[in-house]
Amino acid sequence: MAVALQQFLLDRTCRALSFAGVPKLVGRWQAGCGAILAFHRVYRAGNSEFGSQAISVSPEDFRGILETLKERGYTFLSISGLVDFLAGRRTIDGRVVCLTFDDGFEDSHSSAFAICKKYRVPMTVYLASGFVTGQFPMWGIGLEAAVAAGEELVVPIEGEVLRLNCRSVRARRIAYRTLASRLAVAHPEEVRRCCESLALSHGIDFTVATNRPVLTPVMIREMRDSGLVEFGAHSVRHARLACLNSAEAHWEIARSKSDCEALVGRKIGHFAYPYGDAAAAGEREAAICAALGFKSAVTTESSMIVRSDAARLFALPRVTFNGRIARDPQLDLVLSGTLPAARRHWHRARAGASRPSRSISG
Repeated sequence: MAVALQQFLLDRTCRALSFAGVPKLVGRWQAGCGAILAFHRVYRAGNSEFGSQAISVSPEDFRGILETLKERGYTFLSISGLVDFLAGRRTIDGRVVCLTFDDGFEDSHSSAFAICKKYRVPMTVYLASGFVTGQFPMWGIGLEAAVAAGEELVVPIEGEVLRLNCRSVRARRIAYRTLASRLAVAHPEEVRRCCESLALSHGIDFTVATNRPVLTPVMIREMRDSGLVEFGAHSVRHARLACLNSAEAHWEIARSKSDCEALVGRKIGHFAYPYGDAAAAGEREAAICAALGFKSAVTTESSMIVRSDAARLFALPRVTFNGRIARDPQLDLVLSGTLPAARRHWHRARAGASRPSRSISG
């Protein structure tokens, strides 16, 4: 009920802003020359899939996004095409858009690729190689199964034992968010230990649970051979790189590059920082990417693309999409730069700092 109310209030607010002409007004200064759009799942999440709910856009809404972009004359680019555009090696009239998909979910093939193929538009998929190869659990999916397995979740993590109530849908949602927020900032080996503990205590086979929703080598080859899909790297264990020491951060980026090249059968030239905010990646990670031969790296800084981004190819901004902002009139507020600007100001107010990720340059 709370989620439905939030969606209702968001819809009403966006409609009011759109009716008042805010997108047209703000778009004059904020729309830039286009955007990199960041997606995770093109998927209709179930009621108990709390993690997937937060990162999913339904296939119908995704199709609507593409139709709107095509109707408005956007030029669709891969990430390589966008880099060429910013570098002045490609001239394009009008605005551009780059569709990116993180992690390597199976629905990047079954839903996103199927729709992009129908409309003949390119897409870029950033693979977390540990997820795709089974080296590391896609813990968010396993955690969804764990919170549904019993009335209480007992989890040892970082020297303490969490006891989380799972007796109702609301309690399970809170339990999921509580543990997920801890795992998102934990060292990857602590994440692995936590998953192993949940497997023993709650009978969750993380290997089975997390292998099911990931891309297979056959899917990857089909997407590659279509000529519509470019692949990039997204670390091995989806680690928050800035929290690792220099050797570990270098290993995550370098190993993911070689893993992805083996999976795709082609050179990998682009990287996406896991989590992607200023606390997750900075100058050190940008320097590692440049030294390893990457041509660009993308963040989750909420900004539209502008010509001056050519000077910071290792800190390119992206506008993240989820099911709450995938429909009109929310889409108008996104494409005009209104929502991205509001997000930036909100994060700036929370952090007490002014857009630190802008300092990463390429």
